[in-house]
Amino acid sequence: MKIAAFGHYPIHRPLHGGQRRVAAIARQARAAGHIFRYVPIYSTRGYPDGSPDERRTAVPEALLSRLHDPQRREDLHISDTLKDRPLIEGLIRELRDFAPDAVQFEHPWLYPLFAEALDRDPVLRRARLSYSAHNVEAALIDPHWRAEAEALEAALVARADLTIAVCEADARHFAGLPGATEVVVAPNGCWAPDPETVPSAPLDGLYALVAGSAHPPNARGYWASFGDIPGFLPPRSRLAVAGGMTHLITADDRFRRYAQMNAEFVVPLGVVEEEALSGLLHRASVICLPITEGGGTNLKTAEALMSCKPVVAMRPAMRGFEEAERLSGVHVADDPEQFRRLLRDAMTGAIGSQRRPDEVAQYGWPAQLAPLISRYESLAA
Repeated sequence: MKIAAFGHYPIHRPLHGGQRRVAAIARQARAAGHIFRYVPIYSTRGYPDGSPDERRTAVPEALLSRLHDPQRREDLHISDTLKDRPLIEGLIRELRDFAPDAVQFEHPWLYPLFAEALDRDPVLRRARLSYSAHNVEAALIDPHWRAEAEALEAALVARADLTIAVCEADARHFAGLPGATEVVVAPNGCWAPDPETVPSAPLDGLYALVAGSAHPPNARGYWASFGDIPGFLPPRSRLAVAGGMTHLITADDRFRRYAQMNAEFVVPLGVVEEEALSGLLHRASVICLPITEGGGTNLKTAEALMSCKPVVAMRPAMRGFEEAERLSGVHVADDPEQFRRLLRDAMTGAIGSQRRPDEVAQYGWPAQLAPLISRYESLAA
C-alpha cells in the first residue's frame, strides 16, 4: 500500500512530540511493508535543521514574513499563505505521479491546499483519506481563531475515510462530528530503552528530570507545579529541565527574579539530542510530569512509564494513560502541594518504583500504533 502523508514540520531529526509521533508512524508503516512517503511543508525559521530532501518542500523564503505575520497564526493560516503557489502545484503533480492508495494529513492545517485535487483529480480521488489528529486542535487554539479551526477540523473529519485519535476522549469528540465515519485510537508512545546500553548523560548527581517542548502550556505547568523556586527539593538534589521549554522557563521574570536561588536548584539544559535525553532518563532519580492542561496524550508520559523510574505526575499528564496509575512507582497529584510532597518523597527514597519492563511494554510505539497499522490495509480495500 502506498501512503502519502503531509505535515507542517520535518521529521529528519525528531525532537518534539509531534515530530516523534509522525516519525514513529512512518517507521511502523514501513516495517509493515507499506510505502510511506512523508512530505513536510514548513517554515525554516521554526525548523532550520530539515534534511536536504525536506528543505525541498519548505515554505519559500519570500513567503516567510507573511507566514509569520503576528496578526495571523502560522499553522491555521499556512494554507492561505501557500494557496495557488508553485510549491503546491508541483506537489500535487508529484502526488498524482505517486498515485497513492491513501493520503494522510498530520494535523488539519494543510488539507485545504489539497482538498480540491483530492476531490476532482481522476487519479487522486481514488485515494482514501485519513486525518491523523494529534489533539482536538480547536479546543486548544486561541478563542479568536477557534471558530475557524473548528470549521477546518470538522470539514476534514467529514471528508476522511479514517480519523486517527490519540485518546478515547478525542475519539468521542471526532465521532460526534457531522459526517464522521471510522475513528481509530492509536495512542502516543515511545521507543523502549535498550537494556544492553548505558547512555551517557550531560548531568550527574541526584536530580529529577522534566522535559518538554516550547509549547506554552508546558511552561505554565512548570510554574504551577514547582512554583517560583523549587526549594522544596532535598539538599544536594537538583531539577534538570530539558527541551524547548527550557527557554520559556529561564526567560520568565519569575525565574530571573530569583536567579541566584534558581541557579542552586535548577539545571537548564535546553534542547538535547535523543542520546542525551536517553541518558538523562536513565540516570534520573525521578521523572516529573508537571502537565496541568492541554489535550490529547503526552509522549513524555509513555517515556516516563517505560523508564521504570519513579514518576511524579499532575493528573492531566495521565490523560490516556489512566490504567497506568495502578503501576508501581506511578505517583499522581491532584494539586501542586501534593505534587511537591510526592516529588520530595521520591527524591529521598521514601517512595520508589518496582515497575518491570514487561509491565510497560504496551506503551511502546509498536503496541500503541498497532491499531492504526492494522487499519491501513482496509483503506486500500
